Amino acid sequence: MSFPWSISGIARNLGSFITRNNLGLEIREFIALVFIVFSTPLLFGLFFKLHILLCLLFSILILVLLFGVINFRCRRETVRKEEQFEQFMLDLMGNLYSTPNILNSIEKTIETTDYPLRKEFEHVIAETRRGSLLNDALRRMIERSGSKIIRTVLLGLIVANDKGVDLVEFLKNQIEYVREKKSIENYIKVLSSGPRYTCYIIMVIPLVSIFVILLINKGFLEVLLSDLGILVVSYALLSYAVGFFLINRIINLSK
Repeated sequence: MSFPWSISGIARNLGSFITRNNLGLEIREFIALVFIVFSTPLLFGLFFKLHILLCLLFSILILVLLFGVINFRCRRETVRKEEQFEQFMLDLMGNLYSTPNILNSIEKTIETTDYPLRKEFEHVIAETRRGSLLNDALRRMIERSGSKIIRTVLLGLIVANDKGVDLVEFLKNQIEYVREKKSIENYIKVLSSGPRYTCYIIMVIPLVSIFVILLINKGFLEVLLSDLGILVVSYALLSYAVGFFLINRIINLSK
């Protein structure tokens, strides 16, 4: 029986995270990077005899920022791939009219495809030239992809290729699906823009309040840096982060 919190399960999930974010690191290298990022502020605080809890909070903050940057980079690249994917399918459909062979059509299509989507299909072509089957190469591309749209279409393409379905007709249906999905997502984005901006305003209010109090009351900083103050600040930051995360998850529930 396999448990999600077993060592093998954690390693598998971590490997999937590294692959989907195109970090180009081994699992051990990524763990070493996380350990260095987390431990550096702690060692710095111990060296300068700072409060250990404050250093721990700073380490957690830097770690959260690291994963935030990775997530932002992945999301931005995924958006670019999704924008290019519709045109890729249109070009692939046109090439299939003249070249019924799916592999040859993909090779011809990527000549006019922009990066970063082109890089993904170049990996697929390179794997087939090394002896892999096209469907196996596409499955590995699905594992690398962070886009639900691309994963869904590629999975359908694999099944259609296995069953001998008319790929031109299949691609027509998938193009309609992608366009309809984008239209719905844009509509949801417009509807959720109000709550999203409200969330950001609520997030800023405590920070502005603390800054104003620091300007008015010079002794407030000493209270915050006391043992009790650090505990209160720690609880406030944790509640702040959890609340912001939950609000964002509710707003972006459709994603």
